[in-house]
Amino acid sequence: MNEISCRITNTFLYYVKNTRPELLNPLLDGLPYDEGYLSNPDNWIPWDIERILEDRLAYLFGDDTIMFKIGRSILTLKSLGIVNIVINLFMTPERLICYTPKIARYFTKGAVHINVIETSKESATVELKIKGKQTRGACLFNQGMFSIITELFGLEAADISEIQCVVPLDELGEPSNKLKGTLFGSESCIYRLRWKNKRSLFVSRVAGKKQALEEAMRHLEENHTKLQQAYDRIRESEEKYRALLENASDIICFLDLDGIITFLNKKGLELSGYTLGEVIGQNFIVFIDKQFKEEFLLRLRENLKSATAVFELGVNRKNGEHLILSINSSPIKEEDNIIGIMLIARDITQEREMTGRLLEAERFAAKGMVAAEIAHEINNSLANIETGLFIINNIRVDRQYRQDILKDVYEEIERMSGIVKGILEVYRSDDTVIQSVDVNSEILKVINITQRRLKGKDISIVSKLAPDLPSIPCYPGHIKQILLNLIKNAEEAMHSENKRLIIISTEEDSGFVKLGVSDTGCGIPEEMIKKVFSPLVTSKADGAGLGLSICREIAQKYGGDIKIESKETGTSATVSLPTGEHG
Repeated sequence: MNEISCRITNTFLYYVKNTRPELLNPLLDGLPYDEGYLSNPDNWIPWDIERILEDRLAYLFGDDTIMFKIGRSILTLKSLGIVNIVINLFMTPERLICYTPKIARYFTKGAVHINVIETSKESATVELKIKGKQTRGACLFNQGMFSIITELFGLEAADISEIQCVVPLDELGEPSNKLKGTLFGSESCIYRLRWKNKRSLFVSRVAGKKQALEEAMRHLEENHTKLQQAYDRIRESEEKYRALLENASDIICFLDLDGIITFLNKKGLELSGYTLGEVIGQNFIVFIDKQFKEEFLLRLRENLKSATAVFELGVNRKNGEHLILSINSSPIKEEDNIIGIMLIARDITQEREMTGRLLEAERFAAKGMVAAEIAHEINNSLANIETGLFIINNIRVDRQYRQDILKDVYEEIERMSGIVKGILEVYRSDDTVIQSVDVNSEILKVINITQRRLKGKDISIVSKLAPDLPSIPCYPGHIKQILLNLIKNAEEAMHSENKRLIIISTEEDSGFVKLGVSDTGCGIPEEMIKKVFSPLVTSKADGAGLGLSICREIAQKYGGDIKIESKETGTSATVSLPTGEHG
């Protein structure tokens, strides 16, 4: 976007306030910048705003040539500040005109290009090229500024003629006789200036040189004072910022683009056990547990692509102890360039240890629950076998009846074998290595060992499993644990309902496998919905309140989550787990 210095708009406002101050509010009405901003010579605004001001000035003053007059007003209003120094230093009109290309670049960031075609002691020809659409108001303003140059040196006003103009003729209406020879719609504006050098400039050169130097020194002193004040403010701001970082309750660490530590606050030093001299200049990765290094490098690459990342990381203290940190990392930018990485971390070691204990407790609770049910089933089978063998050994029965009893005995033995096999499938030690797990297969295994028990409680279990479901990378036992917990919750929610149904479903959605367990129970009260994932929160008199908390902990471990929806007609729990292709 092309921008222009507010030194120019300051001239507009200065002219209005000194000639028609009542027009100031209508001039600025509805603009995104106020008077203070537009009057500050250190600010810049888009060209579009400057052109809006041009149009409003012409309308409010009822004068199509108002911009020419404002351009000339620089001499009397002296609103451009540093230009006054330049005028006195150059001493003659032709020397100042030769310097106008640099002045234009300064005030417009290169959007206006001035080419001095020729100069002499009594004439000059200049060419202006402006990026973007030129307006007639801008033409007049430039002409006004050029026409006043000779008067700055004590000469008569220069006669200025417009040889060519970039503004199309059809945008001017009826041009004046003075413009009859102008070539409109050109690629640039060309002005011809003529003046009479009637008096010697020797005296003004001598006197003006001293005046210019004195004024230049005054401005330099003022600028030095302002720079010193600005520096002091920046230094105070930096000191406050550093104090906030140093005393923050979280760990704050800055890295350069290679992962080298450039800053670590007191909290980080306290937890790590290192001194500042031992960490500054070290690569952050040397403090990370081996199993987490690949995760850290992945997140670092995300940061270098302007993304933020939230993750957990295992690090080593100086004394050899291990810490688990929850980290929020984000890129540090200077303008549009990434110059480093900021890490904000929190020690969650104790939380993870507590979660691990809760997870283990819930595992044992789930296993104990199923083991009790399995023991009940095996005892029933053993009782049936014992009864059959007693009849065969102690009671006279015909051959066919004996065969029927033996058949029943063998069926009970097969059923017991199936129960034991199911237990081994669910609780075999396969949680040491992450595997590519078929979720549907794990669901069928769990259903196989729970459906007889549920049927005995008049609860039906139905599966609606999506075919060709992608596998997910996880520990197989975690899928079973999630299912056993959700089935247990569903079972306990239907203790008094007539229709008792549990539906287990799966589907794929945007790189996630969704596992759903719904029931026809009493639902969860609205005030409990937000609390169901908190450990030890339960509505059951004999419950530990760990089930849903553990389910969410497992899901989030793999980058997934769990969602609960409940009505009076039942509750649905949906666990989302990323597939191997996700991420």
